This record gives sequence, structure tokens and C-alpha cells, in this order.
Amino acid sequence: MADRRQLSGAFEAENHVGAAIAVDANVAPMSVELPVDRHLAQRGGPMVQVEKTEKSFAGTGLRLRDAYLFFGPLVLMVELNMISKSAIHAFLARTETPGVTLAAFNAAFTFYFAITSTTEVMALMCLSYLKSRADVLRLMGFAAVLLCLPLTMAFLVMATDLGNAMFGHWFGLGNAAQAEARAAVGMLMLSPPVLLLRGTAFALLMLNRKTIVITWSTLVRLASLGASLMILPFWLEGAAIGAAALVLCMASETVFAWCFAWKHLMALPAVRAMRDSYFSYWRFAWPLIINSSAEMGVIFTINLYLGRLSNAELAIAAFGVVHGLVSLLMGPMRNLAQSAQTLVARREDVRVMLIFAAQLIGGFTVLALLLFQTPLRDMILQGIMGLPPALAQYCEPAMGLSFVMAGFWSAAALFRGLLSKARTTISLAASGVLRIVTAAAACAVSLALPELNGALLGVAAWVLSYAVESSISAWQLRRLGWFVETRGGDHS
Repeated sequence: MADRRQLSGAFEAENHVGAAIAVDANVAPMSVELPVDRHLAQRGGPMVQVEKTEKSFAGTGLRLRDAYLFFGPLVLMVELNMISKSAIHAFLARTETPGVTLAAFNAAFTFYFAITSTTEVMALMCLSYLKSRADVLRLMGFAAVLLCLPLTMAFLVMATDLGNAMFGHWFGLGNAAQAEARAAVGMLMLSPPVLLLRGTAFALLMLNRKTIVITWSTLVRLASLGASLMILPFWLEGAAIGAAALVLCMASETVFAWCFAWKHLMALPAVRAMRDSYFSYWRFAWPLIINSSAEMGVIFTINLYLGRLSNAELAIAAFGVVHGLVSLLMGPMRNLAQSAQTLVARREDVRVMLIFAAQLIGGFTVLALLLFQTPLRDMILQGIMGLPPALAQYCEPAMGLSFVMAGFWSAAALFRGLLSKARTTISLAASGVLRIVTAAAACAVSLALPELNGALLGVAAWVLSYAVESSISAWQLRRLGWFVETRGGDHS
């Protein structure tokens, strides 16, 4: 019994390393509880390794070197993952109608992933509840039930005039862009089984400390994306090419990951005596689903207001490009959530993480200024991305403002990780909702000033949403004393 408590407590400090790499959202991962296999512990398997890691941090305290060693590999994984969308943007920018096609793809992308965020938390659910092979079917069944309503909505948008009404009246797209956006939604509807299986595979790999396989699978994803973008134009056109290529590259990534994850699944017991209830799944998942929806929900809300501008298609296309590039540069910041949750084991470690985050903010701010406030900006927008001069010029003011994102995104992610460590997931759900409300309030100016630069307005609203989240999270952490030692219990 003492061994069981010791091993379970040791794994609380591990949580789930790199969970955000498995999903394309800012989800704050939760603590993980695994069944203790006494025979595995005697063999010196992964659970024993986790215990040794916990003891090493507890004994010596967290050092900046530890934070950099943990954070470094995650940067590579995130950057490889974020390249996908920018690569699709670069391809679509070279089509016959780049403005129309980019606007259609970004509108479809933000709408679809804003309503299907259940797929984003599959890895997190598996990290907490996957303790036998039978749990796979239960968890996937639970996720499938949650996806029924959003997939029905997506189908109606794709197959009926509701799609024209939404993309036309809400987003302000023209007839050609409406048709392309509806086709792209149809392609994206093929992704849920892929994403649920990918989340399960990534969870198995993370639980067995095989995160390097996730990096390999991301490389496979990029290679298959390039092949898909070359082949799909023979059958598809416009935004549907980008959406289908995205689904295919995620599918190849999933197949590759399962080649390594399967043996870890087979190593689990077939069933377990005590099963978690579906209500416990829901209690764990709903705050994370809301928080996961926040990123795409913010972008979706911004796009709705950009649709009110006089040149809606140009605004939506430009903001989509800028969002992809800024996410590519600043995306590693989201790993501060996992880093804080995994590495912080005592109150003194919080100070180390704050210093570490401040150093990252300084470095990424300088990098953003170098890339987006110098002649390198033109090379990126017109040379690498292949944007037409008018579209590139429209993006420039927003690119110049993007350096501000480093501070607020880093603070929001770090504070999210510290709050997750304290098991305060409900506050994360509230901050996600407030981010969307903030973006809507900031973009409301478009109703009075339809000639505004949409890309600049969108980035400003995006930054403000993170500023509000980081401020509220900082207040909550100060109220909690910045560190709360948790010993089991529910996520509340």
C-alpha cells in the first residue's frame, strides 16, 4: 500500500509532458493518475523512472538548466506542427485567386475547429483515464457522443444554404469564397476519427516517455503534407485542397504514431475492476473543452467582425496569414503550461519558472522584432509565403505589432500551467470564455470604422484576449499564494 501511494504521488509531478503538442490549441493539461503495476515497478519501468525524476527535483530544487532541458525538445515539436498551416497558406497564396481561397480556408478552419474542440482534449483524457485496453473504446465512444452535435452543425453548413448564410452574412465572403469554404468544411469533417486516434496514440507514447516518436511523426506529417499538396490539385481545387491536405497529413502522422504506440496499448490489462463513470469523464473534460475552444473561438470571433469591414475577404485572408506566422514564431510559448505543471514541485520552483519565462519573453520579443520589423519581413511575406504585393502590404502593420504577443502569450501559458498544478480547471474555463468576450469587445470597433486594417485589428484583439487571461490568472494565483501542494483529489 505504501508502494502504491509512493508511485502514485511520484507520477503527479510528471503529469503529461508535451500534451499541447498532440493538439492544436491552448489547452492546459491536467494531472494524471495511473494504475500502479507492482510488477512493472519491480522491473524498473516507466513508473520507476518518473519516481526518480520527481525525487531529483524534490531533492535539489528546480534549476534554470532543468527548465531549458525540458523546454527545448518541446520547441521542436511545436514548430514542426505549426509549420503545417503556414505551408498550406503559402501553397494557397500561389493559386489563381489567393485572396478568395485564403479567406475561404481560414473561415472554414476557424469555424470547424472552434466547434469540434472535443478532439483537442482526447490526449488529455487518455492521459488521465486510459488504464486498460477497454478504456480506449469507452473514451472514444464518449468523445464521439460529444462530437455528434458539432458534426451535425458542420454537415448542415457544408450541405445546405446555412453555409452560404454563415460564410456570406457572418464572414462577409463572396459567392466564390462561400463555395470554397463549404467544400473545405466537408473535407475537415473527415478528421475526427483521425484526431481521436492520434490523441490516444500520443497519450500512450507520452505515458511511456517516448515523446521523441511524436517528433518523428510530425516529420512524417510534414513530408506527407508536401506530397498531398502536389497530388490533390488533380482532383480538388481552392480551399478544399488545403483542408484535404491537412487531414491527410494528420492521418499519416497518426498511422506512424500507432506503429509505436500499439505495443504499449497491448501491454495494458484488458480490463480493470473499477471503471470510471461517464460523469467523471464529463466533469474532467468540460472545462478543458471550453478552454481548448478559446483559441479557435477567439479567432472565429475576430473573423466574424472582420466580415463587417468594407474589404472583408482581404481582411480575413491577411489575418489568417498573420495568425499562422505569429503562431509559428510564438507557438513554443504554450509549452510553458506543461513545463510549469511538470517541473514545479515546491514554492521555490515558481520563482525559477518566472525567471525562465522572462528570459523566453526577452528572446522571442527580440526575434519577432528582427523578423517582422526589418527587411526580412518582405522576404517572409512575398518570398517565402508568396503573397501578392497588395496582400503583403496589408499584413505589414499587423506583423509589426506581433512582438507584443510574446509577453502576454507566455504569461497566460505559464499561469495556466500553475493553475492546472493547483487543480483549478474551472477558472481555466472561465478565462477561456473571457478571452472570447474580450476579442469581441475589441473588434466591435469594426462596426463603426469599416475601413480599418483588418489584420491589425485582429492581432490587437488577439493580444488583448491573452492580456485579460494573464491578468485574471495572475490575480487567481496571488489569491492562492502562487503555489498549492496537491495530493490527489478531484479537479475543481
